[in-house]
This record gives sequence, C-alpha cells and structure tokens, in this order.
Amino acid sequence: MFASLLLSASLVTATPPNVVLILIDDLGWQDTSLAFGLDEKLVGRHFRTPVLDGLARNGVQVNQAYASCPVCTPSRVALLTGENPARNHVTSWVHSGQETDGPHPEIDLPDWRKIGFQPGDAPTLAEAFRKAGYHTLQVGKAHFGAGGTAGADPENLGFERSIGGSAAGHPSSYLGTRNFAAATSEPGAPPAHNDVPDLAAYHGKDVFLDDALAIEAAKDIKISLQSNKPVFVWFSPYSVHTPITANARFLANYTGMNETEAAYATMVETCDAAIGTLINTLREANQLDNTIFVFTSDNGGLSQTARGGFPNLHNLPLRSGKGSAYEGGYRVPLVFSGAGVARGATLDKTWIVGSDLADTIADLAGVSFDGPDAESFAGAVRSGTDVGRVSPNVWHYPHHRGFGGPGLEPFSAIRKGNFKAIFFYGDRRWELYNLQADLGETRDVKRNQPERMKELATDLLAELYRLGAQFPTERETGREILPMYE
Repeated sequence: MFASLLLSASLVTATPPNVVLILIDDLGWQDTSLAFGLDEKLVGRHFRTPVLDGLARNGVQVNQAYASCPVCTPSRVALLTGENPARNHVTSWVHSGQETDGPHPEIDLPDWRKIGFQPGDAPTLAEAFRKAGYHTLQVGKAHFGAGGTAGADPENLGFERSIGGSAAGHPSSYLGTRNFAAATSEPGAPPAHNDVPDLAAYHGKDVFLDDALAIEAAKDIKISLQSNKPVFVWFSPYSVHTPITANARFLANYTGMNETEAAYATMVETCDAAIGTLINTLREANQLDNTIFVFTSDNGGLSQTARGGFPNLHNLPLRSGKGSAYEGGYRVPLVFSGAGVARGATLDKTWIVGSDLADTIADLAGVSFDGPDAESFAGAVRSGTDVGRVSPNVWHYPHHRGFGGPGLEPFSAIRKGNFKAIFFYGDRRWELYNLQADLGETRDVKRNQPERMKELATDLLAELYRLGAQFPTERETGREILPMYE
C-alpha cells in the first residue's frame, strides 16, 4: 500500500505543469492595482485588478521588469525567441512590409527587417513546448510577422492553434456588434488588415472582444486537458491598445472620470476578468495547482496621444511612455504565480527583461530552451530570493516617432546595475541616470560621473556590435552614427 502511494506521488510530481503566459498590450507599469514597489501610487489608483492581485499575493512580484523594446512587435518576438531585437533586426512594429514610423528630418534610419519574424528565423518557445508534448495555443494579438507573410500566422511559429492572432497590431473594433471589423468592411468583402479572425460565432452579438477571446481560450484548454495533454497558452488580449473602447459591463465602476480614461480602465478590468475565466477553467479541471502563470506587458503604457488628461504623464513617476527611451517606454508589470513559484515574494533588486522570460518560463516548466540573449531567473522565482542582476541589457530602437514626447527619438540605451545610459542618434547626445536615486530620470549625472558614463558608453557599443545591430547613418555622407562617447 505504501509503495503504491509513493508511485502515485511520483506520477503526480512528474506531471508537466501547464503554463499560461498573459501578455497584455500597451499596459503601463502602474496600470493595475499593484504599486510594484512604490510607497504610494501616483497614478492608477482607480484600476481594479483583483485577479492579478491574487496571483501576486500567492506568487512573485517583480518590481523592476522590462519589455525588450518600447513598441510591440520587437518585444513580442524577443519573448518568443529569447533574442534581443538588435540581433534579429525586428526593431519596430510591423504592418505589411513597409516602414511603420516616419522619416527623421536629419538622419537616415536603418533598413530594418520590415517583414518581422518568420518561420525558421530562430527557434521559438512555442516550438520547444510543442516538442515537449504540450498543446500550444496562441490567443488574441500575435503581431509577430507582417501581413501577407508566413510569420503573420502563429500556427507557422510553433503554435498548434491560434485564435484571433494575425499580423494586426490592434483590432478594427472591440465590439461584437460590429463584428470586430472595420466600419467600411462590407459583407463578403476581404477582411481589413486589423479585423480579428476566428470569431465569426460572436459577430452581431453584444460581447467585448477580449471576453470572447477568453471564452474561446477556455474551451480549447478544457479540450486539451480532457485528453491529458498539458497546455502552453500564450494569452494576449488586444486591450489596452487603441481604439480605446469602453466595455459596458464595467463602466459603472468608473463614474465621474474622464470619459477616455474610464473606458481605458474598463479595458484593464476586462483583461483581469479574462484571466479569471482561465483560472476557473483550470480549477474545474483540477489543474490549477499544476499551472504556472506569468503576467506582463509588451511595452510601456501609451501616453503621447489617444489618452485622456495631460499627455506624457500617465506613467508617473516614470518619464514618458510607449516608444520612449525613458523608463515609461519599457518598464512593465511582471508577476509569476502557481506551480513551483514562491508564495508572497517580491523581487526588488532583480530586474528581468522580456527576452529573459523565454528561458525563465521554459526552466520553470522543465522544458529545454536556450535563447541567445536570455538569462533564466527560474531559481529566483522558485525560491523568492532577490538575487539581483549582474549582466547589463541594451535596448535598441533606431526609429522615429515624431518628437511627440520625451525620448520619442531614435536611441540605444544600456542598463548596468542601477545606472542607465541613453544615446540619441539625431543630435548625438548622451544622458546618464541613477535609477535607484532618480526613477523619474530627471537628473542627468553624466558630468558628475564621467568614468561611469564612459564605461556604459563603451559597453553599449560593444554589446550592439556583438549583437550585429543596425545603425542610423548621416544623410550627407552615409557614414554610420555610432554611440561613442568622447
């Protein structure tokens, strides 16, 4: 009898954990109920995310987490592959193979990989999980490859099934009553680029897009678990990307607010409720205790345009927002919870980047994967030990978003320890910040710390060379503009 109990216990232990990666679109660092280490939230106190709060209480909250790029496609590809965007040259968001940001008035920008990520470009996390016997499911926004390419279809990148994924960076509409389609779409006409596929069953119905995606994800998860196959779910709501649209079922929670910000808050709450739908599905299947949850965002919160209130202030105390060289551009929420994850822990000194998540998630699940630019923090997540970080990270975004806010210029940046150096290619200026003392990046300390400035500049150029990064060029001479500090 005792031997049979041991055998049963070993079989339970050997059961591969399910993995649910929740990747929210454009969600800022303070766009949830969580404060991520701040003594007091300066913005976002109205957000309601009780499901995420529960995951954080029972898991590991990472107070210093980053996307790999301040815009979506590069950061999503980095998470999928463990590659820094500087390596694969997918350094901006893709559409249909054309330039997606405007030209710079003074310099020429690199001829980057405008078709985005394609099958065979690099091994993917989805392929690794599929090879390990998982059912791999992508739900919601994909946006890995450009329209009209094989990379636009997640089922070409290691996912067995995709629901709602395409080359679209945002939906034409969040409303089922509008068929999640462009207002100009006519019956029988080819779908517009941003029309959401796979959801015809909800057309004409009073349902919000991300609610429908959660329902469909739950159905697929249930089928897979009934066949005793573990699931790897890449769940990526289209919220909170524009067009900012109110989910009517939550709007009463935000009465008296700016209309746009109230609508934005309902989109945040929609994402939280969608996670609850997935949790309930796993609970009903008796798999909740055997599931790893990872919650994060693909870049910093939108703040330059389309939001209510004053621009460039929605991510305080962080400076600026999506697309920026400053912390508001790519500091994001990050929570781990579930099977094998420490309970009630906080990592405050250990900063983790999106590309690191590829190896970290694989290691937590016991799946073999080795991203070329990823560092696994699975040990810290399992133990809750705040180990800190030794290795630097670089962000490379040589693109022009139009000077609409602070740091929305072609740049490269490096963080090493608590210091971050930024090089802006347009006017060749350097800035240096001590993030521990000045999270809002208000005091440039390069003149006070010339040796550290030189060290980080040298390291940034060396890292970009190692990765094979593309550089902007001088318009008159065609010479590369390199981040060199004199």
